[in-house]
Amino acid sequence: MPTAVTSSTEIVRAFWTAQAAGDAEAARTLMADDVVWAVVGRHAAVARTYRGVEAFFGELIATLSRTFEPGSAVMDIRDMYEDAAQSTVVTHLYETARTRTGLNFENDIVTIMTVKDGRITHCREFMDLHEVRRTFGDEPATRPVNAQE
Repeated sequence: MPTAVTSSTEIVRAFWTAQAAGDAEAARTLMADDVVWAVVGRHAAVARTYRGVEAFFGELIATLSRTFEPGSAVMDIRDMYEDAAQSTVVTHLYETARTRTGLNFENDIVTIMTVKDGRITHCREFMDLHEVRRTFGDEPATRPVNAQE
């Protein structure tokens, strides 16, 4: 992890910058091995809780990689808010991409991340899951994920 990254906001920004660049190795260094990442909702198969960095990359990010044309995803950070006392960062992203089947994906995403000891330990991710289903063409999750996971 770069030594210049110190605040929770800087860590989260570095994570999204690495994700946007497709630099999984850099993103991985900013996450705790036992990270809990919940895509909140019930209307898409990706809406579930991913436990551990391997599940995050091997399941969620692998699904995105299979769905989107390589290099087409753009993540625009619109806003970031930090609650330093809670080590929490709320981020509003606007993501666009093109699927391998030729559909355009556009989604506003809000994440609430907890950062401890310089690593992301928990994330609750909110997005328009109907847009995910429209572009991914997948089935709903069998069990809804709530915002408390």
